[in-house]
Amino acid sequence: MNLDKSGKIFFGCKIDSKIRDAMHHAKPGARRYFEGTEFLQVCEVGDDERWIGKVVDGGLNAVAVEDIQRNVVSILRRISADLRVTPSAVKVFVVESEQVIGRGGRDDDGGAHESRGPYIANY
Repeated sequence: MNLDKSGKIFFGCKIDSKIRDAMHHAKPGARRYFEGTEFLQVCEVGDDERWIGKVVDGGLNAVAVEDIQRNVVSILRRISADLRVTPSAVKVFVVESEQVIGRGGRDDDGGAHESRGPYIANY
């Protein structure tokens, strides 16, 4: 088994109706937490799931995992004080590369296709 030291890891929560509503009604000052890449990013799994969280470089120190988890929860609470996100809601996924391979590994023509951004690998 080989390790990919250039890979990225995603720490985040699935966007449910409460998070979606909080993002939709967020004040302009709070939108900066999820509309750029500085704080949180919105990522997709397939065509029907969206997640919000932090993308970090792979190979991070194991002690940093809890810090990142707390950071994600803290930022989500800044988006809306009404959000009740618990640390246990934060999940960890591998992020597919910017050059995303479609279902089965190739698009309809047999070649790779460009992505719209980071996707969470669905293994």
